[in-house]
Parts: sequence; structure tokens; C-alpha cells
Amino acid sequence: MINRDVLINKVLEFKYDFFQFIDYINAHDGAMEFPFTAYVQFYNKKILSQDNESLKNILSLDSLLAGGVFTHHDKISGMLVMSKVIYDLLVFLDVSRNKELSHAKFESLRQQTEQVTIQIMRTETGSQEYRDQLNLFWDLISEILTTVKENIRVLHHKVDDVANQYGQFETGQQQHSINELYEKAQQLHDRHIKPCLEFINPDIQLVNRKNFVESIDALMDYYRQSGHESIAIAIRYKLTAVTSYYKDIEDLSNRLLTYLYSLAEQRRYFMAIEQRYNSLMQSFDKLYRHGGQKNLYLTADLEDISDMRCFDGLSSHKRAFSAKFDRHPEKSIQQFKHYFEEIQQRPIQQKVDIAHAPKLPDKTLQNRKNAILQLIASLPKTSCVKDVHHYLDAYLKASMDEYTLIDVLYGLEFYLSLIPKSRVRQISARQRIEDEHYYWEYRILTANSAPTDENIADVPPKEQVND
Repeated sequence: MINRDVLINKVLEFKYDFFQFIDYINAHDGAMEFPFTAYVQFYNKKILSQDNESLKNILSLDSLLAGGVFTHHDKISGMLVMSKVIYDLLVFLDVSRNKELSHAKFESLRQQTEQVTIQIMRTETGSQEYRDQLNLFWDLISEILTTVKENIRVLHHKVDDVANQYGQFETGQQQHSINELYEKAQQLHDRHIKPCLEFINPDIQLVNRKNFVESIDALMDYYRQSGHESIAIAIRYKLTAVTSYYKDIEDLSNRLLTYLYSLAEQRRYFMAIEQRYNSLMQSFDKLYRHGGQKNLYLTADLEDISDMRCFDGLSSHKRAFSAKFDRHPEKSIQQFKHYFEEIQQRPIQQKVDIAHAPKLPDKTLQNRKNAILQLIASLPKTSCVKDVHHYLDAYLKASMDEYTLIDVLYGLEFYLSLIPKSRVRQISARQRIEDEHYYWEYRILTANSAPTDENIADVPPKEQVND
């Protein structure tokens, strides 16, 4: 049997030919199958023509089947089945040939996550079944992270493709109709971008089921309650790595929706015009059917036009103003030039658009920072602060309305700037503070009293800056 690294090297050497097999697989909804005759044609044309017996042996059908590049040759249907590993390797090299993931794939990953987390919490900690389930969980999380990241890479390419086709449509170079482009963009958003966005969205509510983030949160809570904080933190890091792609997917969704809204509007106009044109042609068809009438004119008596109010008044308008437009052919150009020069000599007065007047800057955030600075500067005397984060959290929570964890960030910045660095020490122990919506895990900072027993209030606060 030929080593697999040798087989893969030769496959990659002819990767552009194998890309043709990938295109066939993608065009026929997967199953990793492509015609056996296609490989025979490739082998006869590209391999047998070379004076290299080793290459002929390596890329022969028997060698590729034995090495696992192809997994099966169905002689009845005449199809070759490509290995999933080889397929993934080839589409990894060319993102344009990779397939976007649909709702079915993400639902499968969600179900697997929910099931494995439940099994971990049900089995006895330390048992062999527990270790097997935990290893399965880590493998699944790694697969999800790789899948989401690669899927975003594919979606970026697909959205760029829609953008290019839209640009060609705007310049009149697009061969496809507006309906085809609209349906392609809508399918990309509804079947591929939206499921990926919903998969890592923690706010998605499911009936009698948990979403992906809820399943992971339940497992983290289980480990925290059982005293395994380190495992909970490790899981949190993995979850953050997955959910960090939410903004990337949301940006893709918003970008594609912009094209969809524009296409939908143009499609609506196109369909209205097409419907009116077809109706008008049907009216003409009735008159022309037997060839009994010629030199037809669009008049108000025509069946299709009689219901259209947009042409009302054209006849009287022609009678009243036809003399102004009945100009001599030789004089018309001179009159137009005179009118155009008169228009150019008129001063241009720009209108003031009050709706676009600049708004006053919002100083709400700056005022809140100044209030926090005043509170920190007036802190009571304390000989030793064993946990600065907890100390500021409790103090600001009692002193401020509508308190959030963000206030602690500002307070910590101001507090550390008001005391010498020599008084601050960080230890390895970790603690956690939280508000109604978020929590913050941190390493403890301690602040010891200065040798002169100074009060923090004696240190002048920073000068307030108003942006």
C-alpha cells in the first residue's frame, strides 16, 4: 500500500483537476459522488500521457481506493465516492468551492451540545463514562469553533460574489435577471447566514430546548457549584471564542440585507412595469388578432389605459400648450441655447436643510465619569483595602443610581491614578462581581496604607475634562 502522504501530495499536484470533481459533487447536492468516467478521462488525458510509471501507479484507481482517497466504486451506478477528508482538504484550499452550512447542520451541532452536556452532568464525576463524555465535549467544541470560523470565511466569499453581481447589474453588465439575483441573495441570507447567526445568539428562545449558549452556561454553572472553577473558566474561554464571531456574522447579514432591500425595491418596480406592459400587449392583441386594424394610437378609449389616472389631462394640456412646443426646426436650437445661457447666469441659492443640522454633543457619559471621579476622590479613610474591585463595587453601588459594572471600570481607573503604585499589589486569587446583566472575573488587587497615613481625599482629584 502506498503511504497516504505520497497520495495526498500527488492529489494536490493535480488539485485543479480534482476541483472539477468537487464542482460536480457540489452541483449534485453532495453524497461525495462523481462519475467514474470523469476520473477515467482525467487519468487517460493527464496521467497516461506522462512518462512516469510511479505517478501512473500512485494515481491509479486501485491505489486511491486502497489509500482511502476514494472510499467506494459503485460499479452499478458508475460513481466514485470521495473521502470526506480529501473533500475537506480541497475545499479548504479553495474557499469558493466550499459549501455554506444550512440550518440542518447547526441544529445537529446544537442537539449534540445539549445531549453531551446533559450526559456529563448525569454521570458520576471521575468515572470512565464521565471522562469519555468530557473528551467528547472538548472535541465537539473544537469542531464547532472550526466549523463557525470556516463558515464565516465561506459566507464572506458568497456575499462578495453577490456584491460583484449587484455592481454588474447596476452598470448593465449582469447577464442574470433581477429576479434571479434577488432570489440568490435571499436564499443566501435565509438558509445560510441567518441559521449561523441564530446558532451563537444567546437571546434565541427555543420551545422545550436549550440553545447552544444556554447548554454551555448550564455546564459551567454545574462545575462552579461542584467546586471545579478551573474547568468552568476553561469552558468559558471556548464559548467566548465561538461567540466572538457573532459581530462578524451580523455585519455580513446587514451588508447582504442592504443589497436585498435595494434589489427588492427595483424588483417591485420591474414587476409593476412588466405587469402593465403585458396588460397593454393583451389589449393590442385583441385589436390585431384578425388584422382588421392598422395605425393604432394610444387613446383614452383603449381598454387598458382607460383605468389609468396618470394620463388624465394630457389632451387638454396639448391643446393649451402645443403652440409653445411647435417651433421651427432651424430656430429651435437657437432658442434653446438662449434659454440655457439665461439659466446659467442666474445665481445659485442653496437651500438650508434644517433636518440635517448638527446635533448638540451628548455629554451624558462624560457627566457620569465626572460624577464617579468626585465619588472616588471623596472616599473615606481606609488603612488597607483587601479587594479594590469589591470595595469600589460596593461603594459605587450604594452611591449611584442605575449602577452597572462599567462604573467600576471608570472608578478603578480613577482610583489607581490617585494612589501611589507602590501601595498596590496584585495576588493570584480570583474573585467575581456582577450586576443584573453582566459579571466580571478578576485577579484581586490590594491597597495598603502609606507610611504617613494619608487620606485618599487629601490627594487632589484629576481635572475634569468635558469633551
